[in-house]
Amino acid sequence: MSENSSDKNKRRRTGALWVSGAFSAAILVLGVNGTLSSWTSAIIDNTNNTVASTHAVALLETGPGAVTCDTTSTTTNQVSNCSSINKYGGTGTPLNPDSLSGGDSQAVTVNLKNTGTGQGDLVLAADTCGSAALGGSTTADPTHYPVCTKVTVTVACTSPATLDTTATPVVLSSFSGGAVGTLAAGAATDCTFTLNLPSGTPAGYSSQVASQVLHWTLTAS
Repeated sequence: MSENSSDKNKRRRTGALWVSGAFSAAILVLGVNGTLSSWTSAIIDNTNNTVASTHAVALLETGPGAVTCDTTSTTTNQVSNCSSINKYGGTGTPLNPDSLSGGDSQAVTVNLKNTGTGQGDLVLAADTCGSAALGGSTTADPTHYPVCTKVTVTVACTSPATLDTTATPVVLSSFSGGAVGTLAAGAATDCTFTLNLPSGTPAGYSSQVASQVLHWTLTAS
């Protein structure tokens, strides 16, 4: 039986629809497959991740003869044990209370500089003063006549520091230091130590050495 034209047209339409449907399905699958890449990989880029080290303080002391003590030269970058700067003037010229003008004195000026990157508060502290017989003396009596109770000290520091004890000299046995002042990064101050043995000091205090450990502490502020 021959196929009429109506059946042929229907078969052509069915084939066309099938091809069209298959093509659309392919497009759908491709579309889904393209989207699936965002399902299997999720990415966040953190582009701003920073950390900082805080400011540091460091202390440089310069004494007579340009002798220096520097905290940055130590392995800890914090503590410098300095025996090369004698702020009390040493024993080369012993004080003589029989000198004119109210006794005998000697002065030493040192410079303290904040060589760090941040501001700091400078404080001077003093350990207990010790009295001992001067080398070669056999008659000195530091036990009953400790010279630490007779020698006085004053400390005066220049701006930007504020410590100035010249109005109230204190005997070494009572000296404990004090707040020196605030030093910005790069700032410095001169501090002058004046030691005096008052006139009229009894001979029982002769032939002795007074020694005292001093500490400079610069604390970040």
